[in-house]
Amino acid sequence: MAQRRAPVHMNALHTARDSLRRFVYVETYGCQMNVYDTERIFESLRRASYEPTDDPHLADLVLVNSCSVRDKAEHKLMSALGSYRRLKEHNPDLVLGAAGCVAQQEGEALLRKLPYLDLVFGPDHVGELPALVESVRVQRRRIAETRFVGRGDYTFVRPEPPQDGRVTSFITVMKGCNKFCSFCIVPQTRGREVSKPSTAIVEEVRRFVGAGVREVTLLGQNVNSYGKDRAGEVRFHALLEAVDAVPGLERLRFTTSHPIDCPDALCDTFGRLRTLCEYFHLPVQSGSDRVLRMMRRSYTRAHYLDRIARLRAACPTIAISTDIIVGFPGESDADFEETMSILEEVRFSSLYSFKYSPRPGTAAARLPDDVPEAVKDERLARVMASQEGITSEWLGRYVGAEVEVLVEGPSRKTEGATTPGTALGTTLFGPPQLAGRTRFNITAHFPVSAHELGATPPGTLVRARVERALPHSLGTRLVASGASTCA
Repeated sequence: MAQRRAPVHMNALHTARDSLRRFVYVETYGCQMNVYDTERIFESLRRASYEPTDDPHLADLVLVNSCSVRDKAEHKLMSALGSYRRLKEHNPDLVLGAAGCVAQQEGEALLRKLPYLDLVFGPDHVGELPALVESVRVQRRRIAETRFVGRGDYTFVRPEPPQDGRVTSFITVMKGCNKFCSFCIVPQTRGREVSKPSTAIVEEVRRFVGAGVREVTLLGQNVNSYGKDRAGEVRFHALLEAVDAVPGLERLRFTTSHPIDCPDALCDTFGRLRTLCEYFHLPVQSGSDRVLRMMRRSYTRAHYLDRIARLRAACPTIAISTDIIVGFPGESDADFEETMSILEEVRFSSLYSFKYSPRPGTAAARLPDDVPEAVKDERLARVMASQEGITSEWLGRYVGAEVEVLVEGPSRKTEGATTPGTALGTTLFGPPQLAGRTRFNITAHFPVSAHELGATPPGTLVRARVERALPHSLGTRLVASGASTCA
């Protein structure tokens, strides 16, 4: 997805260029870490007088921030870069660059494949981006910078609070992963685990809350491993406690976690910490012990189910989502049925499901991809259909109940409208609507009067009564504002 920013008009363009300011356009694919990295790219370049634009035709620098988790990632990157080649034909001074995991993985090979590409850099070098771009411009040379920064030398870019009125924000707590699951490319593209000092994290949360952020999500490839690489640092459950104590913070979330690093102390923070939302994304990947061993996941089905039981004992209302991969090499019909059975046993609130695709450089890529594509398609369809029914039943239980909603802004839904509404959350034949998320991570929409609209700005906590369950959200009615916590 492209990172969109407010349109830059031509008069603003001329004024900025007159003052030696430049413009950068970034197209972003992939996970929350990539979205977060794009924000850091903007911050890093702002120090060099670059401003973001949503129009690549106005840009002096165009970057594609790539993801290599899914299949055909390199093809997607090459296609995007090819589409921007035409811009360089009209503007020879344009710098075109590739960032993210595919850039890290391919390095100089991308420069050889694409003679019009100027810059390739990995996630470890976002902070050096202004100097890299300047070297391209001044020295007229093409650069690939993909060396991993040593753990002891790694420096996290100090983030700035969002300037666009958002009331929710990501804050990274660590980078990299040490797990080496056989299907995953992350250790090769993001490097080893490095934890940010907890004092810096708490300070960042304080600054973000002071700027109007009400909900933060702590981000990392495996946040559960936080602190293990840094002598004397707190463990993740203690970090949650420290962030929970920040005055003015209303909600706290985190992602992503590994089941093997999910101690009782972490499970027991749910239902105990005021701000910690009742939602946990805990990827299982497969319900079969045999497949889990081939995936190098280092836990068993029984261990995973034990963690689920512990979480629900600590917080009976917790919503748990997961990841599922179907068609892993060697996955038999019996293995797949084990996955289907764990869906029924756990009853996840939602899941992200994928067909296995080999990633170059991973252990699984050396295995024969022996599950036919048609079988993968069938298995994926079964997983999605089963989860759709489970999610529908789970959401249906909230009909008639009151839930807490953190208002994020106008709704893009048109509840009850007979004519499509606008992106501003209004309908031609109905009142304006607002939207936000519940503590259990489901979007809720509710209509408001003109008075309520003015009295319910983004960041407001409200209570809303659920009137109907939609496929992936809730239709609600405002009850009161100023709520603290609800079930």
